[in-house]
Amino acid sequence: MFRNALEQDLPNIARLADENALLIPPLDQAAFVRMLRWLHVDSETAAQGAPRLQFVYDEGGQVLAHFGAIPFRFKFNERQLLAGFAANIVIDETIRKKALFFPLQKHFVGLLEPLGYDFAYGLMTRPLVLKPHLAVGWKKIGELKVFARPISAGQIVGKLFPKLGMHRILDYAGRPFQFIFDCLTVKGRNRIQVGEVKRFDETFEPFLSTWTQQQQVAASRSVDILNWRFLGFAERNYKITVARRNGEICGYVVTRKMPMQQFETLAIVDLLALDDDNDTISALLNAAAELAATERVDLLTTAFAEHYQFCPLLRRKGFIATREKFTLVTRAPKGSDLELDANIFKHWFINWFDHDFV
Repeated sequence: MFRNALEQDLPNIARLADENALLIPPLDQAAFVRMLRWLHVDSETAAQGAPRLQFVYDEGGQVLAHFGAIPFRFKFNERQLLAGFAANIVIDETIRKKALFFPLQKHFVGLLEPLGYDFAYGLMTRPLVLKPHLAVGWKKIGELKVFARPISAGQIVGKLFPKLGMHRILDYAGRPFQFIFDCLTVKGRNRIQVGEVKRFDETFEPFLSTWTQQQQVAASRSVDILNWRFLGFAERNYKITVARRNGEICGYVVTRKMPMQQFETLAIVDLLALDDDNDTISALLNAAAELAATERVDLLTTAFAEHYQFCPLLRRKGFIATREKFTLVTRAPKGSDLELDANIFKHWFINWFDHDFV
């Protein structure tokens, strides 16, 4: 039977995820329990009264499946909505032949309206996962491209062609190329001052308020939400870099180290500036590239929709669109008047702020 997830279920959910090869090191069962609590129980949106949307499939006292959604407040044109980011679906392989996926999805959608959620959304990377979701009513509305900027050309070539067996030689040989590439793509900050901060404080509110007013569709940012998102799970070790013009906050970038396939990357999780502020974005991208070099990663990565207004600047700063992508899917309760389609996606600001829970 399906039932709401309880605190005592979290270790069993973590065990289930581990036994079904869904935990990527260094994430272990104990850390996964803390992550579930961070996302589904302790979120700032939940603290504002959003109901918890997390359930399990229990068979004879044994948890065999789990699904849930992380609550996010949304600005949707002139409306304030509650959305659930679908995440952490786990179905034990021993019962997959029972076709549990379909009743699980039906139960999930049936919870949206009673709990006050206006819609659900998710980001998917694997076609084998996307196809059954589309079959049960999820709607594909757009794609996020993964962009990557080389930080260590020699290391990248060595990992792409490991059979060459010349990692050290390739590392040294790639340094002149990397130096020239950096000179061409990392330029002056145009009177923008950047620096790392440990947390978001009340001085960010005027910037966040102005940024929110400029958006048509976006997950809401506030000081409390950002501190939950980036400080609530210490294992992620997010780093916050703020940009200031004449002492006033004009943007920020949040990064974290994470593996991506065979590469070590520094991921740009959230990158914000006001409309048409190329100087601030340029300064923040420069700062992220310098941090990536300090962290000795292979790549600096991020994900944005190609309609994102700073995408041309990303390319000028050395970011290359890779073959990797995330498909944005949405699901609304039956009878909803929301137009969740490709037209609204053109106005949707979305990046890894909404999801980097790998």
